[in-house]
Amino acid sequence: MSDQVLSALEQFFLRWQRDGEGRRGLPLCDWEADWRSPCELDEPREGRVAWRPFQREQAANFTAMANALELTLHPSAIALFGHWFSRPLPCSFKGLRIELILPWNDADLDLLKENLIGHLLMLRKLKRSPSLFIATTRNEMTLVSLDNESGQVWLEWLDSGRRLTLAPSLPAFLAQLETLPQ
Repeated sequence: MSDQVLSALEQFFLRWQRDGEGRRGLPLCDWEADWRSPCELDEPREGRVAWRPFQREQAANFTAMANALELTLHPSAIALFGHWFSRPLPCSFKGLRIELILPWNDADLDLLKENLIGHLLMLRKLKRSPSLFIATTRNEMTLVSLDNESGQVWLEWLDSGRRLTLAPSLPAFLAQLETLPQ
């Protein structure tokens, strides 16, 4: 499954780069001297830097996180978060505007892991099945999540516990994403 996720993610990145760079050139983000990333392509100019998603040389390790939670993490989530650095990527899924979450650097990956742990512990306390958020929506109480047991992708309402299946798997979800201007 992780090879399928990586292939679908790479195809999405290619679409995102082709569409975005064709419309506007390279994406720019605010440059922070103490928050560097291998995604950065050039030296900053006027406080902004060009960037692209960057494939890690070595996959990130999620063993400590899984052990701390006493939970086997779905391989799709590990593939999504552990192989690339990027800014959040604006896109849409069947008209729903989202931002796909990826870590910018190793420190950001640590923060992402902490947030995922908090999310999983909250779900455990509420006696809900475990999920891992993978994208944000305009409503802060609604996330796109990966079901940790089945690998399905859900639209998840945190305030009510309601969940709507968007795709049977992360590769199927990624294949249906449409690029949006940044």
